[in-house]
Amino acid sequence: MGIRTYVLLAMLMTCSGMAVAQTATVSIGDGQRTVSSILDAIDSQSDYKVVYSNDVVDDSMAVSLPAGRYPMVRLLNRILPPHGLFYRELSGKVLVVSSHALHRPRAHEPETLGLNGFVYDQENLPIEWVSIGLYEGDRFLTGSTTDRRGHFRLRFLFEVGVSYTVKLSTLGYKPMAYALDFPDTAAFASLHMVKENYLLDEVRVDAQRPMVERRADRYIVHVAGSILENGNNGLEILQRSPNIWVDPDGAISLRGQSVMVMIDDVVQRMSATVLAEYLRTLRSEDIEKIEILPNPPAEFEAEGSGGIVHIILKKGRNDGFVGSVNAGYRQQETRPLYMTSTSLNYKFKDLYLFGSAGYSKDQSRYIATNDIHYPDNSIYNSFTDRYNNNDRALLRMGAVYDIRPNHSIGLQALLNGGKYLQYFDTDITLTKRDQALTGSANSAWTRTPELVSSTLNYSWKTDSLGSAIKFIADYLHSENPNSNLFKSQYTDPQRDATFRNSTPSTTRLYSTQLDYSQYTTNRFLFKLGAKYTATDRDNEVIHENFDATGWVVDPGRSNRFLYREQLLMGYAAMEYNVNRTNVQLGVRAEKTIMDGHSVTAGIQFHRSYLNFFPSMFILYQLDSTKHTALVLNYTRRLSRPSFTALNPYRLQFYDYLTQIGNPDLLPEYVDRIETGITFGNGISADVYFSATDNMMAQYAASIDKVIEYQIRNFDHSYMYGTSLYAPAKINDWWSMTNHLQLLAIRYRLLGIRYSNASVNISTTQLFKIKGVGETDVMAYYRSPYIDANSDKAAQFSVNLGYTKRLFHDRGRLRVYLSDIFNTAREKDVTAANGTTIYFYQKRPTRTAGISFSYTLISGKKFDNRKIEHSAEDEKQRIGN
Repeated sequence: MGIRTYVLLAMLMTCSGMAVAQTATVSIGDGQRTVSSILDAIDSQSDYKVVYSNDVVDDSMAVSLPAGRYPMVRLLNRILPPHGLFYRELSGKVLVVSSHALHRPRAHEPETLGLNGFVYDQENLPIEWVSIGLYEGDRFLTGSTTDRRGHFRLRFLFEVGVSYTVKLSTLGYKPMAYALDFPDTAAFASLHMVKENYLLDEVRVDAQRPMVERRADRYIVHVAGSILENGNNGLEILQRSPNIWVDPDGAISLRGQSVMVMIDDVVQRMSATVLAEYLRTLRSEDIEKIEILPNPPAEFEAEGSGGIVHIILKKGRNDGFVGSVNAGYRQQETRPLYMTSTSLNYKFKDLYLFGSAGYSKDQSRYIATNDIHYPDNSIYNSFTDRYNNNDRALLRMGAVYDIRPNHSIGLQALLNGGKYLQYFDTDITLTKRDQALTGSANSAWTRTPELVSSTLNYSWKTDSLGSAIKFIADYLHSENPNSNLFKSQYTDPQRDATFRNSTPSTTRLYSTQLDYSQYTTNRFLFKLGAKYTATDRDNEVIHENFDATGWVVDPGRSNRFLYREQLLMGYAAMEYNVNRTNVQLGVRAEKTIMDGHSVTAGIQFHRSYLNFFPSMFILYQLDSTKHTALVLNYTRRLSRPSFTALNPYRLQFYDYLTQIGNPDLLPEYVDRIETGITFGNGISADVYFSATDNMMAQYAASIDKVIEYQIRNFDHSYMYGTSLYAPAKINDWWSMTNHLQLLAIRYRLLGIRYSNASVNISTTQLFKIKGVGETDVMAYYRSPYIDANSDKAAQFSVNLGYTKRLFHDRGRLRVYLSDIFNTAREKDVTAANGTTIYFYQKRPTRTAGISFSYTLISGKKFDNRKIEHSAEDEKQRIGN
């Protein structure tokens, strides 16, 4: 399989390289001899929308060009410069054509005659690429467009006493007109536009946006409108995201290191297991996008040695009602999975209400083998048949009220719960010399977690430049009852055992945050913020043995652990733009105060430490179009031990497996430096290096034939690697996204040196056939790698999907097959103290599923023809 895997993925990556070298072409006929006719041909024959004003590109601009087929970029560079024209490319494949004359200061024009202003929406957020036109009566005089801060500048030799009109237009907003009696220009410091009460055709707009977008400091996975939008949960979407690795138990890592997960600016302070279950309750239909930040700036918490994963949920901000209903079914070999969800959004004037609910029923069957070779030549063999019956439910609701155009307050509540039942049936053989001990074990594991959280946020836009004050308060309460009943029987009755473990936990979290950002000039931004978080956790382990008298508590294996953690955090950062260079510098200070108390063992500990986390980010644009850029950044981050890992407990899962806590764990610290380049065609490449102190890793050891797992601190680890992201469009119906990562790591555990080099390759191929639908193929390969003292086997999988849009694009039907070759499995080898552990587990990864979603809307809705007509209206735009 290894050779076939490399060949298949190499072919796909080769196709990507060929596609990148290609450029969209346009056919020019004999009758097209003006600039405007050629621009119209580009608009109709390519995926790009061409926006220009008739006052800038008039019919008298002739072109001497023979008929034929031309690359689009070469064609534009040939027809525009002779007429003093140029173009810029916006996100979403929009080309704006403008004239150099509009932006060249006139020699006789005093600087004071320039008209400056800002354009905002109803929420006082800046609007980019608004077309600004200056008119005297019906005569067009000059124009400009707004930048990303909503700023514009009109240069004209105004005359005192003359009445002018300033017209504003852009897609999605009502056209506006303002009277100007020069020199009275005070009202133009802050202009506002009102959104149209319609929903754009979601398919037509999102189809032009790549599923994965690379920016200088992050990857953005656009879930809405992509092939990921239907039939997936939050954890499955992360599995398909660049640089992200989700292990079979749901633990999330970025470039091999742990991450911090945020949802709508709120940090999710949960254990890896609880977080994984929570993300499985999130429906893809409710997710707008996912931001992946390997090196976050100072305004983000320093937690997460691998960086931050920020999940942003959908928010409807147009007046009216928007909702969706979703249902899905998945056959997991012999067991089914059912899922259903709905979301509702309503906005009326200054009030926005939203909510979503989801439920899933997940049944599956795993098989696993565990072979342990001990130093005395004895061998333990087991075969486990595991049945899972899991119910998950999620309810989210909230409201946002715009007190004033620049003041808003919001409140959100979340309820998440489930019932997880796992049954294990295990056949056991223990062989020593010529003697064999056989037996069987049965285990029933029950969890019924509940999580309730609420978030209050307030935002105040303090000026027209974009300065703001933001306040967030968050509360979380989690209950996690957890019990495990175990029974084993052997041919030697003295080895028989019956016991049960109860591990209930209660977590309460309080958090407040205040952020302030101030633009002192158009080029300089200063940020300042503070945050306080307090976490209280009550965790208990109750181990009971069953004997003739009934259930008896074992004090030696029982423990109650109380934990309190306080974080006091503050940061200062600045951002400065000069010419083609953007510089961001920041420093974050975090003081950690920890108090732990093992009530049963009488053990207490107190720790208090202050750390500083500097960050630096430099971006340099290599060309005036700002499409190609060099990036250099440095960050320092940490990962704190989980609450469970600090608990000084001993939890026995069965006769030969135990998990041990470690109250002596220290946080690990990571210093990372990275440089890279991004190109206008979407290709990007990075090289990075990181050094970790106090590396935390789960170590497996053999004590009296019992395997003990414990998270420990080790000295240092060093990681270096490179990644390549390469999207490509072969033609109108075939596009692809490819990602390649090479990673090397080395460290020392208990005097033994470990090192490994691994490769991760993933590709997504998308085929669009008009009138038929969209077919997608996703494949990934991960070569063998190491984790602490375990060697992990390679992973390979191919998924196939088909999506059909129905009911005037309001409905979406999706059929998919995952792991079609049934190659995904867990296989690792662990060596410690002369003992070697061979583990294998197969989950039902080859599945078949179907899902359907339908969008409910109120108000006007553009059909395809209307959208194209609106794009024609956008030709009044003029680039600045």
